[in-house]
Amino acid sequence: METGCQNLNSDKTEEFMIRNLLIPCSGPGTRSAGYTKFHKTLNRIGNCAVIDHIIASYTDIDTIYVTLGYQGDLVREYLTHAGYTNIEYIEIDNWSEGQIASFKQIPEYVFDNPLYYNACDNWSTSVPVVDDNTFFTCAPENSTHYDTDDDLVYSGISFMRDSTDYYQAIRSATHNRNDLLLMKELSSLQHLALEDWYDVGNRESNSNTKLNFKEDFSVLDKTHQEVYKVNNRIVKLFDLATDINVHNNTFPHPQPVLKTSNALSYPYANGTVNPYGDDFLKLLDNLRRLWKYSLTNNAPVFTRELWQDKTWQRFEMMCQLDEKYADVITIDGVDVDCTKVVESIDWDILNTGTLGPCHGDLTVDNIVVSDTNIYYIDHRQGKVNDVFYDVCKFYQSLHVHSNNLANLVAGKDFITRDDAARLELFRDSDVYKNNKHKIELGVGCLWLCMAPLNVDSQLNHQLFTWAMKHLYYHSAN
Repeated sequence: METGCQNLNSDKTEEFMIRNLLIPCSGPGTRSAGYTKFHKTLNRIGNCAVIDHIIASYTDIDTIYVTLGYQGDLVREYLTHAGYTNIEYIEIDNWSEGQIASFKQIPEYVFDNPLYYNACDNWSTSVPVVDDNTFFTCAPENSTHYDTDDDLVYSGISFMRDSTDYYQAIRSATHNRNDLLLMKELSSLQHLALEDWYDVGNRESNSNTKLNFKEDFSVLDKTHQEVYKVNNRIVKLFDLATDINVHNNTFPHPQPVLKTSNALSYPYANGTVNPYGDDFLKLLDNLRRLWKYSLTNNAPVFTRELWQDKTWQRFEMMCQLDEKYADVITIDGVDVDCTKVVESIDWDILNTGTLGPCHGDLTVDNIVVSDTNIYYIDHRQGKVNDVFYDVCKFYQSLHVHSNNLANLVAGKDFITRDDAARLELFRDSDVYKNNKHKIELGVGCLWLCMAPLNVDSQLNHQLFTWAMKHLYYHSAN
């Protein structure tokens, strides 16, 4: 399955009429609560957001009208970072009052020309060009969530040739949902079946749709952020305003296209992410020389907040998710008192580090190695000043990275032969040999800190139990 996500160009077909597109994104999508991080049109399917798939399915569009309400700032930020230039945003003040009530707030001029209507949570690979009022039909596995006309299931996609009449139908409507009923007010109306159709408007259809789209990259699926690849850009979107800093001379980052309060975009960097073989040797040599200089020449730094306080905070977050994590759990046949394990960590060893230039989230998934450059993405510059934090982050990512997460979640052997070879190379370095106990304790704390932050609860459990097992062994030895 192709991933779509290509920029919409204004290459109009030789048709007599201007065609616009209306995508209503003002409502909260109550059925999508619990399985989406942001507004459901920002749900990542394959490489990009749902709204990218929608836009990519049209080829003859002049202006795209996007209504904004619930999380409107995030929707606007994302589309701006994605690089679209023919979008007009329409603010809907009373978006919580329902679908038709929101439609009534759309300015009349939007309906001056014929337009397609596409709900914000479904799409077809290619919406046919039609000349008459049309509602497009689909064939979902379960039709109970959708509006129907006899035995026809409405896809949420339509075309209004008589757009001014449609506007009058909106103004006179007495019901508060079901835009298919508005279409049936038009003097003529045809229906046309879509060749394919995808939907994320409920949990079941969202899960089924994801199976049809491949990804060009894998990321740790965190609850507070999403990463997209669209229009040859990487777009990172955060749920809260974030101080994003990519200027780091030690760890060069691709030059950003745009930075806003909740998002960052930069050109897609060609190269190898999570490198093995010669690419890994080149990367490791670069890092070893940096760490050797820092550890030899730089002053010590005390970082209790980074290690001790953060580890306890994340431990408490896990205990809030399930109180069993504060007690004794059995791991590989051994009873482990989790609270005592954290209490027994030698915090003096961890809290005392070395001041130096840091990336802050130095994992193999955040490094792109090409023939000529090494790029370091997703900086946490300014938040980390202990070189050992970078060392430990990098080491832990040689164990747990995006390529082996599925096996980790399933409880299978997840460290491959190639992973083992990289770990052996790292353990042969002076930084590891001279600081083995410190680094192993740090890695255990990092896995514990990662545990409560992921969308997958099973992954959270696996990371926590692995951290406990690791810390239990290395604190005692």
